[in-house]
Amino acid sequence: MARPLPTSLTFFFPAYNEEGNVRPMVERALAVLPRFAADFEVVIVDDGSRDGTEAEARALVEADPRVRYVRHETNRGYGEAIRSGLKAATKAAVCYTDGDQQFDLDDLDRLWPLLAEADLVAGYRIRRADPPHRRFIAFTYNRLLRLLFGLRTRDVDCAFKLLRAEVAGEIDPASGGAFFSAEFLLRAKHRGHLIREVGVRHFPRRLGKPKGATPAVILRTFREMFALRRQLREGGRTGAGRDR
Repeated sequence: MARPLPTSLTFFFPAYNEEGNVRPMVERALAVLPRFAADFEVVIVDDGSRDGTEAEARALVEADPRVRYVRHETNRGYGEAIRSGLKAATKAAVCYTDGDQQFDLDDLDRLWPLLAEADLVAGYRIRRADPPHRRFIAFTYNRLLRLLFGLRTRDVDCAFKLLRAEVAGEIDPASGGAFFSAEFLLRAKHRGHLIREVGVRHFPRRLGKPKGATPAVILRTFREMFALRRQLREGGRTGAGRDR
């Protein structure tokens, strides 16, 4: 049964050394979000940047009261930045993308209507604008998640997601790194939340350098992945689990 669409919206994005990307991200959000909710906010989550990201963000906050800024004094990792954004959100729906301008917020047109029938809407990149080695890593990762957990999401790490605020309040992944997105979806599925998927566009990075897919990030992801698999197995045997 269809539910009323939320009347307020938080949009946030993580930023780690994204000087030059922060301003256009915020300006685009301020232009697009009124199409979906008159009551909205834009939250910049700075994950310990050491370039001009902080100065750029603080100037935007000073210029518009709808813009907020959350800063980690040290770099904690992608998952912790997403966690901080979800915790900072104050509106009835929450949307996030990455802070590198590889997604166009106009594609929120594709996700928003589905929130009438779903708790969480996950985008998948119709054509991934990344180098071949990153596409290979992503393909392997998605296949491994399907094998280990039965997670059949088409593009688990696509950083374009929209969810109801109550889902954000219920799910608390253990991961603080790149595995956060997959663990969030797994736990949401485990709790019975309805997840829908829709294709979105993906564009080449124009400024800055990619932060993911380093050996350290990949190793951390594998550690957290297998830790969750052990936990879910033990939870199945004991009836216990991390979900609140």
